Amino acid sequence: MTTTAASTRRRSRAAMTTAATTTVGQYDHVAAARYLMRRAGTTALTVLDGQQSNEPIGCVTETDVAAALTQGKDLNETRIRDLIAHSHAQAPSC
Repeated sequence: MTTTAASTRRRSRAAMTTAATTTVGQYDHVAAARYLMRRAGTTALTVLDGQQSNEPIGCVTETDVAAALTQGKDLNETRIRDLIAHSHAQAPSC
Protein backbone atom coordinates (compact mmCIF):
# COMPACT_ATOMS: atom_id res chain seq x y z
CA MET A 1 0.00 0.00 0.00
CA THR A 2 1.34 3.39 -1.00
CA THR A 3 0.81 6.45 1.17
CA THR A 4 0.01 9.58 -0.74
CA ALA A 5 0.39 13.17 0.38
CA ALA A 6 -3.40 13.59 0.32
CA SER A 7 -3.99 10.62 2.62
CA THR A 8 -1.30 11.90 4.98
CA ARG A 9 -3.00 15.32 5.10
CA ARG A 10 -6.37 13.69 5.85
CA ARG A 11 -4.87 11.73 8.74
CA SER A 12 -3.13 14.86 10.03
CA ARG A 13 -6.40 16.81 9.97
CA ALA A 14 -8.17 13.99 11.77
CA ALA A 15 -5.45 13.92 14.42
CA MET A 16 -5.71 17.68 14.92
CA THR A 17 -9.50 17.46 15.27
CA THR A 18 -9.16 14.73 17.88
CA ALA A 19 -6.52 16.70 19.77
CA ALA A 20 -8.72 19.78 19.79
CA THR A 21 -11.60 17.88 21.37
CA THR A 22 -9.47 16.42 24.15
CA THR A 23 -8.76 19.70 25.91
CA VAL A 24 -10.97 21.95 28.01
CA GLY A 25 -10.47 25.22 29.83
CA GLN A 26 -10.49 25.40 33.60
CA TYR A 27 -13.55 27.68 33.54
CA ASP A 28 -15.65 25.38 31.33
CA HIS A 29 -18.61 23.53 32.81
CA VAL A 30 -18.18 19.91 33.83
CA ALA A 31 -21.13 19.04 31.58
CA ALA A 32 -19.06 20.21 28.61
CA ALA A 33 -16.15 18.00 29.68
CA ARG A 34 -18.48 15.02 30.02
CA TYR A 35 -19.87 15.66 26.53
CA LEU A 36 -16.37 15.95 25.02
CA MET A 37 -15.19 12.75 26.70
CA ARG A 38 -18.12 10.83 25.26
CA ARG A 39 -17.73 12.39 21.82
CA ALA A 40 -13.96 11.76 21.68
CA GLY A 41 -14.26 8.28 23.19
CA THR A 42 -11.77 9.08 25.94
CA THR A 43 -11.78 8.92 29.73
CA ALA A 44 -9.65 12.01 30.45
CA LEU A 45 -9.22 15.53 29.13
CA THR A 46 -6.29 17.88 29.49
CA VAL A 47 -7.28 21.07 31.32
CA LEU A 48 -5.76 24.26 29.94
CA ASP A 49 -5.14 27.45 31.91
CA GLY A 50 -7.29 29.42 29.49
CA GLN A 51 -6.30 32.76 31.00
CA GLN A 52 -3.00 33.97 29.59
CA SER A 53 -0.71 31.10 28.74
CA ASN A 54 -3.18 28.37 27.68
CA GLU A 55 -0.75 25.89 29.26
CA PRO A 56 -1.90 22.51 30.61
CA ILE A 57 -2.61 22.70 34.34
CA GLY A 58 -4.05 19.23 34.98
CA CYS A 59 -6.64 16.78 33.77
CA VAL A 60 -10.21 15.89 34.47
CA THR A 61 -11.31 12.26 34.28
CA GLU A 62 -14.53 10.27 34.15
CA THR A 63 -13.88 9.46 37.81
CA ASP A 64 -13.87 13.19 38.66
CA VAL A 65 -17.19 13.62 36.84
CA ALA A 66 -18.69 10.57 38.55
CA ALA A 67 -17.58 11.89 41.95
CA ALA A 68 -19.26 15.24 41.22
CA LEU A 69 -22.48 13.44 40.29
CA THR A 70 -22.30 11.32 43.44
CA GLN A 71 -21.95 14.48 45.53
CA GLY A 72 -25.11 15.85 43.91
CA LYS A 73 -23.37 18.65 41.99
CA ASP A 74 -25.10 20.17 38.98
CA LEU A 75 -22.70 19.53 36.07
CA ASN A 76 -24.05 22.58 34.23
CA GLU A 77 -23.12 24.84 37.16
CA THR A 78 -19.87 23.24 38.36
CA ARG A 79 -16.64 24.43 36.77
CA ILE A 80 -13.78 22.10 35.87
CA ARG A 81 -11.37 24.10 38.06
CA ASP A 82 -13.49 23.11 41.08
CA LEU A 83 -12.93 19.43 40.32
CA ILE A 84 -9.22 19.53 39.59
CA ALA A 85 -8.48 21.72 42.61
CA HIS A 86 -9.82 18.98 44.89
CA SER A 87 -8.77 15.83 43.07
CA HIS A 88 -5.20 16.62 42.00
CA ALA A 89 -2.58 18.00 44.38
CA GLN A 90 -0.28 18.71 41.45
CA ALA A 91 -0.84 18.90 37.72
CA PRO A 92 -0.46 15.34 36.44
CA SER A 93 -0.11 14.50 32.79
CA CYS A 94 -3.12 12.95 31.13
